[in-house]
Amino acid sequence: MSVQIEFVSAATLANKTGAEKIRFILSTVRQDKIIVLEQALTPAEEKELITQTMGSVSKRFPGIEVSSLSDAPAQDLRSMLIKMLGGKTGLTVVGPSNLVKQIKRDPGKLRLLTNG
Repeated sequence: MSVQIEFVSAATLANKTGAEKIRFILSTVRQDKIIVLEQALTPAEEKELITQTMGSVSKRFPGIEVSSLSDAPAQDLRSMLIKMLGGKTGLTVVGPSNLVKQIKRDPGKLRLLTNG
């Protein structure tokens, strides 16, 4: 079984509301794809994603696994500039629980183990 991973730029989601982001993520994950978002979801968006997912779990859709690496302390000029301008850094990984066996998060990295 092959595993599809879709990388989504921050620009793709920049003009979407929180609800639109969640619909986009869930529609991608329901296609048995793992999605990597260039920009981390906010805690409120991540909570809403989990809430909506729990309401749609079925035999065909077993749910999701989600983990984020959020803003790290600004250590370089680029990160400091992004923070000063109100931007966010980080990433979020979301995948269907039937494909994602485990996501381990260390302070600076995510490790993804799949069932593929």
